[in-house]
Amino acid sequence: MELRHLRHFVAVAEELNFHRAATRLNMAQPPLSQSIRRLEDSLGVQLLDRSRRGVALTPAGAAFVDEARNALTHADLARKLARREAAESPEISVSFISSAMYGILPRLLSAFREQAPMIGMQLHEVPSPLQIAPILTGDRDIGFVSHNTRGLEEFETILVERSSLVAAIPAHWPLASRKAVTLADLAEQPFILPPRHDYTSGTDATIALFRRAGLIPHVTQSETHVSSTFAMVGAGLGCTLTTGVAAVTTPANVTFVPIVDSLLTAEWGIRMIWRNSQLSAAARQFVAFAQDKISDQV
Repeated sequence: MELRHLRHFVAVAEELNFHRAATRLNMAQPPLSQSIRRLEDSLGVQLLDRSRRGVALTPAGAAFVDEARNALTHADLARKLARREAAESPEISVSFISSAMYGILPRLLSAFREQAPMIGMQLHEVPSPLQIAPILTGDRDIGFVSHNTRGLEEFETILVERSSLVAAIPAHWPLASRKAVTLADLAEQPFILPPRHDYTSGTDATIALFRRAGLIPHVTQSETHVSSTFAMVGAGLGCTLTTGVAAVTTPANVTFVPIVDSLLTAEWGIRMIWRNSQLSAAARQFVAFAQDKISDQV
């Protein structure tokens, strides 16, 4: 049994059609059929039921396909880790949400570079939910995500930054002149939120805050990137909630106003996530360094 046999079988199992599977694999159909036969012979079981009506998985095939996928995933991960460890110039791939760049991440990167100047850093700005899969598959080493991101059960995590939530309001709106606002004040105004398909956890958490207060925000604009959101706020298209650390930025025509609301006692935060079993020596060094730096800061 070879990995190529598993790859061929998974393609047929997913397509349930030899012609489509062969096209997907960029190979001719007869060699694909022969490969599946060899796999079945090596296992001593029939994986596919072939008939004039089409192709279907046998009970043995249905039991085998998930493990075949897992084997291919682990083999691909092993290849990535081996190549990464053997690289002449060690490099760490880090994904992050934009708000991580307001405070914690630049400080960590700068301090780590002083300690390990020979280790390169590849940085990728990615919404929290979309960081999960690349770390699981080994395409990224470490992520910095919103603390309320779902699906972190398979990761090691540590809270690296806490911050209050504030309102970002167009500077010419009357609300911008107040010392503080409430969720009720904001719910009456045009509101900007990230699209649900990009920032599911963040969007849902914001809407949940309003709902707990018996309110529904009047969402009129959707935008993924924080810089574009602030540009919309500055243009007077709406207001939004953001982290207190964002107040260190100075977007044009945007005023950051504290929110006084009992429902906002919980703090927003950033978590660093990783998987110990997949870390290269360089990534393991960065994780240890970051843990030591932030242990007494959050």
